[in-house]
Amino acid sequence: MGRSLYNLLVRSFDSRLSDKDRRRVDSALAASEKFRATEEDLKILRSALRSKRGSTFNAFFVERVIERLRNSRQSVDEYFVSVFRDLVAGAAVLVILLSAYNISRTNGFTLESAFGIHHPSLDQILTLEAPFE
Repeated sequence: MGRSLYNLLVRSFDSRLSDKDRRRVDSALAASEKFRATEEDLKILRSALRSKRGSTFNAFFVERVIERLRNSRQSVDEYFVSVFRDLVAGAAVLVILLSAYNISRTNGFTLESAFGIHHPSLDQILTLEAPFE
């Protein structure tokens, strides 16, 4: 079995062959058991792929991949925007949690208590030891 004959056999599944090529494939199928086994293997493989195709990929998968490849710069930009959006959302949650913690430690709800800013009294300042002596 030659390479060109194998290519004709593969093409015969997807497109209509010319009369001359169809006769070549038919005569090779009639003459060779190995060629008939190859045809049967290709049929089994194609049916297995056909049955898996629908459950593996979502609708318009190929079109979306091709579009992303064409607009690869846009895809990189979209990636950074999505990462930045996630980062901002995480930072906002962290600020809210820290503010809630700081507010719970004080008696009142003020901006200073939310950010953990406290103004020491004169007595607190005078009782501190000098850390650099």
